[in-house]
Amino acid sequence: MNIAITGCQWGDEGKGKIVDLLAKKADYVVRYNGGGNAGHTLVVNGKTTILHYVPSGVLRDKICVIGNGTVISLEKLKEEIDKLKADNINPKIFISELANIILPEDMESSKTEKAESTGRGIRPTYIRKAAREGIRMIDILNVDFLHEDISRDKVKENIDYLKEQGWAKPLITNVSKLLNDAIKDNKNILFEGAQGTWLDVDFGSHPYTTSSNAVVSGAPTGSGIGPHLINKCLGVVKAYITRVDRTGISPLPTQDDGESGNILRDHGKEFGATTGRPRRCGWQDIPVLRHSILVNGFNSLILTKLDVLDHLEELKICTKYEINGKEYDIAPADGLMLRKAKPIYETLPGWKGQTTAGIKNYDELPENAKKYIKRIEELTDAKFSIICTGAERNDIIVLKEPWS
Repeated sequence: MNIAITGCQWGDEGKGKIVDLLAKKADYVVRYNGGGNAGHTLVVNGKTTILHYVPSGVLRDKICVIGNGTVISLEKLKEEIDKLKADNINPKIFISELANIILPEDMESSKTEKAESTGRGIRPTYIRKAAREGIRMIDILNVDFLHEDISRDKVKENIDYLKEQGWAKPLITNVSKLLNDAIKDNKNILFEGAQGTWLDVDFGSHPYTTSSNAVVSGAPTGSGIGPHLINKCLGVVKAYITRVDRTGISPLPTQDDGESGNILRDHGKEFGATTGRPRRCGWQDIPVLRHSILVNGFNSLILTKLDVLDHLEELKICTKYEINGKEYDIAPADGLMLRKAKPIYETLPGWKGQTTAGIKNYDELPENAKKYIKRIEELTDAKFSIICTGAERNDIIVLKEPWS
C-alpha cells in the first residue's frame, strides 16, 4: 500500500510525528517536495530530533528517499546525515538524480528576499528549475562531461563545486525506478509532504506561499510514480492554527493576538523548527480545512496537538468568512482576499482543569474535547483516523488503522 501525507494548514501541523508513527509499517519513506525550509520535529523517549531533508522514517530504520520534487543544499544535507550518525543512526538514503541543487549563493541571496522567505535558498533554486536552468543531482555523476553541454552556462560556472560533492554519488539514483520496483514487490511506501496545502505554489494563499507543490498530488510528480498508485491520502490538522513569517504580512484570518494566542504559542512551543521565529497563533479555521479537503481528496484527517487546548476556558471555531459583504464557506486561495477576511466564529466550552495529555483511549478524553473533535468533523464532513495528545511518539489515539 502507498499512503501520501500532507498538511491541511500553513505547515507546522506535526506531520513529522505522524510520518514517524506510520513509518512503523512502511518499507520506504519518501520526501516529495520542498527543501531545508521544512522542519519535522520528532520526540522519542524525551529526545528531540529535527529533520530538514531526511524523511522522518529515519528513526524507524526505514529506507529514506528524497524525490525529484525537492531542492537540496548538499552542505546542509551532509550536516544532517553526519548528526544522525553521531547519534548512532545510520540512515539508508537515496536521492533522486533529478532533484535540483541549492547552491551556496542561493542561500545567501534568499536571506535578503521577501519577508516570508526562510532564507534557505528555496525561491532562487525553484526559479532556476522552472527556467530550465537547474543544476541537478545527476550533474554530480556527469561532472566530467558537463563541459560538453553548450547550453548550460550556470552548470559550467559550478563544475568545480560539483566535483567537490563526490560524497553524494553513492546516494544518487533513479528514484522513479526504485519506487516502481518496490511497488511491484508489494512494499509499503509512505510519501511525506513538507509545508502544507496553504503554502502550495498553486493552491495556497498566493503569493504568500512556498515554491513547490505541497498538496498530495505533488507526491507522484515529486517522486516519479503514477498517480493511480497512491492508495490513500491523509491530511494532518493542528487542533488550532499557526503560521510563521518575518513580519506578519501574510494572511491568517483567525489569528489571536491576545491572551489565548499567547497561551497557544507558549504551551504549543510554537517556534519555527527551521527559522526559530515565534509562530502566529489562532483558532481553528474550517474554511481553510474545506479548501484543503477539496483539493487533496483526503480519505481521513489526523488531529494533532489536542493537549495544547487543555489550557483554555473556551474555544472558538471559524465556520465561515465575511469578505466585502459576502459570506464564504470555503477559503479563497488568494492572499488579498484572505487579508480582508473577517472570521465568523462559533464558541465551544473548553475543558480546562481536565487533560487530554498522553491519553491513548478515545473514551477517556474529556467530554468537551470529544465535542470539539466531533464539531470539526461535522463542519468539514470528514473523519479523524488518528488523534495526537502529546509530543511523544506514543501519545496517540488510533481510531482507524491507516494501513488497513
